[in-house]
Formats: sequence, structure tokens, C-alpha cells
Amino acid sequence: MRICDLTTLYIDGGEGGVNTYLTEKARDLAERSDCEHMIIVPGARNERRQLFSTTVYTVKSPRLPSNPQHRVLANIREVKRILRQTRPDLVEVDCAYFLAQVARSALPNVPIVGFYHVHLPTFIARPRASRLGPLFAGAAERMTWRYVDLCNKSCDRVVVTSTPIRDRLIQVGFKVPLEQVQLGVNLDLFSPRAAETSEGPCELLYVGRLSREKDIPVLIDAFKALTPRGDYRLTIVGDGPVREELVQQTGGDRRVRFLGRIPYGAELAARYREADLLVVPSPNETFNLTVLEGLASGLPVVAVRQGGPRELVSPEIGALARPSDPIDLARSIEAVAQRAIPSETCREHVAARSSWSRTFDRLLEVYEGARNAHGVATR
Repeated sequence: MRICDLTTLYIDGGEGGVNTYLTEKARDLAERSDCEHMIIVPGARNERRQLFSTTVYTVKSPRLPSNPQHRVLANIREVKRILRQTRPDLVEVDCAYFLAQVARSALPNVPIVGFYHVHLPTFIARPRASRLGPLFAGAAERMTWRYVDLCNKSCDRVVVTSTPIRDRLIQVGFKVPLEQVQLGVNLDLFSPRAAETSEGPCELLYVGRLSREKDIPVLIDAFKALTPRGDYRLTIVGDGPVREELVQQTGGDRRVRFLGRIPYGAELAARYREADLLVVPSPNETFNLTVLEGLASGLPVVAVRQGGPRELVSPEIGALARPSDPIDLARSIEAVAQRAIPSETCREHVAARSSWSRTFDRLLEVYEGARNAHGVATR
């Protein structure tokens, strides 16, 4: 099967969940003799390169003004040219842009599977609620749902990665058939440190983009509430448009380290192993791969009770706090830190159920189902 991933959420020269997903997908499909894989993403220039056995096409694209790390696939003509030239048997698109319509226009007889990487209604509306009030936020959310319907109407089916997101889409009457596929973690790359120690401060870790929807100010406020009650350190891995605001919020506290962007790989895995606890403050996650990376590294996880992490973090390996509540987040961090959850408990929680090979076995089943429903002969 010739598979094409078409997404505008990939960060050229950066890091993010979609980048990790595509990297691990390329790694996995390289081992499958019956699959040929290509990726079309925005970038600084038009070029073609290899990622394992996958051909990656970057299309020169403008930066998103509100978040310069991201680029928008605006050169639709070039995207269509690549699709027609490569002639995939199936196209997977992200659901945050009109790429399903683009693919359908270029390849009318090819099945299209959407991937629900980002839940735009809360991603857009919630950050505005605190600044502009609930009435405006409610109107923005309703308009965003209409946009989501338009983006997905050309898909044959849509993949979601968590039950809370699936339930929410069903609740609002989402019209495209849904398929649930849990994402995975590289269990060879992410592993616990050799020996546990109870000496020294409790090392908290955040990994991800430094952008407004991630609610990192809530984490910093929670850290400030924690430090009078115990010996804590906070390491923030990632970069983004709100970094300077976050640095100012810490007030120069030397117990908080900003390490910037660390590429997906051995150095990032080492940062996980140096920590004692992973914190995920964002209420806007459809899944969140860092939760699995932390657990695979032997770290308990404190996240918020909303979105994908709700079904990833159970009481035996962490805790869930109220969204956007720094006091409750601080309480949850303190409670989990005091429990001293063994690293093997966290590791075992994901080892049996969250490999990338299991993810892509399931995804290929979805692809075959889409092709059969579309009336395309498999080969």
C-alpha cells in the first residue's frame, strides 16, 4: 500500500507531537515490505529528503503570525502536484486545515483518512475565555465547530486517539465515522535510570511547546506554591512564543531551568531519566505523547482532568488535577512526590500496551477498512 501523510501541523526544524508521530511511523513502515510511505509537510523551502525509507516533501510555506514555529501549507498547487505525481493508494490528513478537500480534489478516487491531532474548539476558545470573557469564547467555540465540520467533510473516516475526544465528537453530532487508535512510545529510547535515589530535591519536568494553550503559567504558579513546603526543582524543555513571559514569571528563580528545544532522541530521553516527576498542565490535549514518554522513563505523571491524559494517567502511576488550577496542581504534585511510586510500576503501565508497532498495526487495519469501504482493491 502506498501511504501519504499530508499535514500542516509538522514543525520544520522543530519538535512536537506530530513530528514524533511521523518519525515513528516512518521508522515502523520501513520494516514493512508491503508499505511505501511519503510525507508532505510545510517547510522553509521546497525540497525532498529521506527519513528511513520514507520520502519527505517539504513545501515552502509562510509562517503562522500567531506562532512563528508553525507554517501553513498555502501552496495548494504544489501539494496537488506532488499528490498526482506520487499517486498514493490512501492519504492521511490532519483535521485542522482543509487538506482533505485538497487531497480529494487532486485524487478523487483515493480514500482519505483524517487524523484528529488537535481539538480546535477548546484550543481556540479556552485561551480567549480568560481574556475576553465567556460570551466571546462561546461564540468562538461555535464558529470553530463549524470550521471543524468543513475540514472533515471530505474524509472517509477520522482517527481519534482517546475516548474523551471520541465521546465529545459523538456528543456534538460529528458526521464522519470515527476510529480510535491509541498512540505509542519508543520503549527502546525511553527507559528508567539505572538506580532510584531519594536524595536531593524533587526534580519536576515539563516537555513541550512553550505556547499559550499549554497553560505553563499554571505550572509555574503551582511551583511557587510548592517551594515553601518542600525542596523542588523545575526543568522546562521546549521553546515557543511565550518563553520570555514565562522567564519573567519565574522572577529569576534559579530553581527553574529553561533548556530550550531538545531534539527527539537520546538527549531528550536522558532529560526524562534525570527527573523524578513529569507535569502536564495543558487542558487542550487530544492525547499527549509526553505522558507515555515519562511513564516509559519510569516517571509518575501529574496531568489535568481533561482531554487525552484523563485516560492515560491512573491513580497507581500519578494524579489528575483540576484544569487551570495552580493550587490543586501543586497539591497533586506534592501528593504524588510523597508516594514515591516505583519506576518499574510506571514503566510496566505502558510497556504492555503502548508500543508504536501496536499503534501502526491498528492504523493499517483502519486504512484497509477505508479502502474496502471506498471500493478500492487492496494490493
